[in-house]
This record gives sequence, structure tokens and C-alpha cells, in this order.
Amino acid sequence: MALGTVAFATGALVGCAPRSAPTPTPTAVFATEKEAFAAAEEAYTAYNEAVNDARETQQTLTPEKFLTGKILAAETATSQTLAESHIHLEGPTQVMEFSGVSADTGVAVSRVVARVCVDIRNVRAIDAEGNDVTATGRSDIYGLDVEFSGNSELLLISDYEVNPEIPC
Repeated sequence: MALGTVAFATGALVGCAPRSAPTPTPTAVFATEKEAFAAAEEAYTAYNEAVNDARETQQTLTPEKFLTGKILAAETATSQTLAESHIHLEGPTQVMEFSGVSADTGVAVSRVVARVCVDIRNVRAIDAEGNDVTATGRSDIYGLDVEFSGNSELLLISDYEVNPEIPC
């Protein structure tokens, strides 16, 4: 029985030995709003360039690289509706202005909000016969409230809506 007690006591001592502190895993948080806004502008610019490239080459855009949540679902549905109607878009969208509004900093998943002015005057809706079916009277310049979600390693557009109150 003395041997069992020694084994138990030794195990207890080994089990109670202090462990080295775990090395914290760095999180990809934004340290400042300025950093978050720069990442959001970069993400929006990359998305806009990819959309323009897809239109120019008539290739399919992979929206999951840039969009998430409600806006991914809405853009996917819009693309399907256009395809079913045999309509495609031609021409580039130009980002005229990007302005950060708010950003969560120091958290694992940040929400960043920005206002963006886009110029779509060169974007045309073209039907299967090659006719321009762009809506008459549409505005050429839009102000958008854009929401992003993610961190400094990956920031995606999670929502946007037209805001006529934004002076572009």
C-alpha cells in the first residue's frame, strides 16, 4: 500500500506542477478606425475592380470573395434575374469618393461603416439582341451606405443601400 501512496503522491505532484503560460494567439483586430477605414476602402475598391473586370471580359464574378450575408444573397439573386432575362451589364463603375463613418476596433470581428459615391454613367444593361435596355431617367451617381464585417485579415461587404441623402 505504501507503493500505491507514493505513486499517487508523485502523480499528484506532477499534475500540480505549474505549466508554462500558453502563448496567446494574435488576433487580427483593427487597432484604429483609420486602419479599419483603409481596409474597408481597399476591400470595396477590390470588389469594384473585380466587377468591372468581370463585365469587361464577360466572365462570372465570384461574389463570395467580396460579399457576405444579406448583400451576397441579394447580389446572387440579381445576377440570376439578369441571366434569366438574358440581360448583361457593360461598362465600368467608378468609385468617386469613400468616407469612413464608424468602425469597431479591438474586437475579433469588426463592423465598419462607410459612405461611398459611385458613378455608373458608363454602365449599360444590354439584352440578348444587343439593345441598350438601361432604365431611362436613372441617376448616374449614387451615394451608398456600405457595411463591412470581418477583421484585418479578411473584410467583406455585408450590406449596402442607396442613400439619397449622401451628397456626391
